[in-house]
Amino acid sequence: MTAAQKGAVGRRETPAFRRGPFVVEPFTPSCRAVWERRQHVVFGVSPGNSYFHVTRLTELLGWLCTEFARVDVVIPDAALEHTYAALGYDARRAAKKARAEINVLHNRVVRAWKSSGGPRAADGLHRMSDLVSNDVYREKLAQCERALGEDGALWETCAQMSKDVLAARGYDGPFTRERIERAMGYLVAELPFFVASADVFGVASSLNFYHRALPLAEFVFCGTSSIPVSPRQGYAVIRPAPAPPGCPVRP
Repeated sequence: MTAAQKGAVGRRETPAFRRGPFVVEPFTPSCRAVWERRQHVVFGVSPGNSYFHVTRLTELLGWLCTEFARVDVVIPDAALEHTYAALGYDARRAAKKARAEINVLHNRVVRAWKSSGGPRAADGLHRMSDLVSNDVYREKLAQCERALGEDGALWETCAQMSKDVLAARGYDGPFTRERIERAMGYLVAELPFFVASADVFGVASSLNFYHRALPLAEFVFCGTSSIPVSPRQGYAVIRPAPAPPGCPVRP
């Protein structure tokens, strides 16, 4: 059994439901309770992912602002350097490639959010490098790094996801442990937002989400991960609702 499958074994199913133009699937009853409060949401925008085009971002940001009291968008800028380093770029070129890709993505989010009428006064758009000096983030990051060194199933889950990321960017091996762990730096940098965004942003409760199921999120929230998750923290899959029959599908 793979690590991802082990994580799925402990999953407590909660029903998906439609909410306007999107379908919401909280991972657990606790995650559903966080959704019901809708006090805060973290929207992590992945670089190199065609899903996050301007039309989708505009619709999603507009919807999030109608649903949640506060929205914080996080773009993993410095973390992307780990991916390029794992692909074989030296430190200078990795930083340059990551910076160029993130600038394009950041500008895309700004355009989309303005088009949807936001952000509001309480909302925020952050590069991850702006948040790494946050004491709570650093504390949670150290906790996640310790767990990764002690929890073999967690390591395997992150390793497989990191291999998939490299493969999606054209790398076909070999996957040495050194290369995998270099690539895993991206996921590890994101982990504090999975498990502790309520603490990082200083809010009563916080929902993190993605548009498809992620093995790491399933493992942490629904499996036997050694990383503790507060009941103030939630996770969900939020994806576009299918178009009614006969309606044109937007890009």
